[in-house]
Amino acid sequence: MITRLDIAMTPAEALLLPVADCYVVIDALRATTTISALFSGGLASLHVVADLEAGRALRASRPLLLFGEEGGLKPPGFDFGNSPAEAASLDVEGREAALVTSNGTVALCAVASRGVTVAGALVNLSAVADFAGRFESVMAVCAGNGGARRFSLEDFAVAAALIRHLASQAPGARLNDGAILATRLAAPEQLLTLSEHAAVTRSLGFAADLEYASQRDLAPSVPRVTSSGDGWAILENAI
Repeated sequence: MITRLDIAMTPAEALLLPVADCYVVIDALRATTTISALFSGGLASLHVVADLEAGRALRASRPLLLFGEEGGLKPPGFDFGNSPAEAASLDVEGREAALVTSNGTVALCAVASRGVTVAGALVNLSAVADFAGRFESVMAVCAGNGGARRFSLEDFAVAAALIRHLASQAPGARLNDGAILATRLAAPEQLLTLSEHAAVTRSLGFAADLEYASQRDLAPSVPRVTSSGDGWAILENAI
């Protein structure tokens, strides 16, 4: 039964808060939405790494699909960018892949060693909430922007939707200030497309990704970190 619910606005804040049993890392635009799309499509495993060269080295060492972005765009030598709409259209059944992004992979690697860690988004919210509801303490970690250092409205919007869902099932749980704010918002997920980063995403030509990321439970999956180290983590679907 859940006894504590927290929201960390950045990975750095997550490291300052009491250790949780379960961490839900959220990079709504677009890494964890892309991850959810891939696992919903049958991906077998995903390596997330925090820098481009590590991704290229993985690609050179094994037959995997390489996803990623730099400044929002596909880096040279990568198979695909960081587009959930594109990821959802691919045949990835049983495949192995790697992902490098500016914020989401950094956030996953930052907390993976602290407790059970999963990737959350609006598109897999109910599945992740069901999984997280098994633990006593749950922390939603916003990946943020600017190399996972700055507050991100779209990540908070999804974190708030998750915490509202969990708090409704655990009315006696202790909440930190971010979680309290979440419970006072009637429809936080509506903030996702209003964020500064949403505007940047549109300007880069990825309006389809915004539409995809805004649909609740479109890609049910629970991407869970199964192993991790300095700057890397491996995820598999827990359902």
